[in-house]
Amino acid sequence: MMTFSLKVRGLSKAWSAHKILEDISFEQPQGSICGIAGENGAGKSTLLKILASVLARDSGDVFIEGDSFRVSLDDLNVWRQLIAYVPQELALDDRLTVRETLSFWTAARGMSVRDRKEQIKMSEADPLISDFLEKPIRECSGGMARRVSLIVGLLGDPQLILLDEPFAGADDYSRELMFERLNLLRSGGKAILVAAHEGEILKSLSDRILHLHEGKVRDNLLNDK
Repeated sequence: MMTFSLKVRGLSKAWSAHKILEDISFEQPQGSICGIAGENGAGKSTLLKILASVLARDSGDVFIEGDSFRVSLDDLNVWRQLIAYVPQELALDDRLTVRETLSFWTAARGMSVRDRKEQIKMSEADPLISDFLEKPIRECSGGMARRVSLIVGLLGDPQLILLDEPFAGADDYSRELMFERLNLLRSGGKAILVAAHEGEILKSLSDRILHLHEGKVRDNLLNDK
């Protein structure tokens, strides 16, 4: 297992004269969950989109660094192989079943036929989705859809996992299952960032909470659970 940390230094983003993020700096080691807190408009989603290489930054350095390697956000091909990004908006085709959705995304990610078959086989025993693999996405509850979205995001064994409001609209049972999966991923050495507006969820899940206010870091504190 590789040893690494995510490092963000002086990250800034603005739309015209409006500063969305200003001089954001933090570090997150592997095997930890960082909660991203803040009111609507504080910059949580923008931060994750930049880290996911969906949105360009104006300035600052972002890199994943280990004992013998360093990968910059500017090294897009390598960077995107290391990360998973699950946006707040569900990017699921409601005409497909859950199984068909996984087949589509494993193909879209460029997996070999063998790996695609193995991934589908594994999903048949995955408690997140195993009991509704044949259900069309349009018939899934909000919690079921969130679980599918998480599974899709995790395809390819990413090291850095970026989740934007992953529990929105999810029932208590779905949240519990997703919590269990994130705790397992943390134990497996992944670095996970979770943006959410529910403070209690972040407090119960995170090792550290980064609190954004008007685009700046107001607090970056270890979470005393």
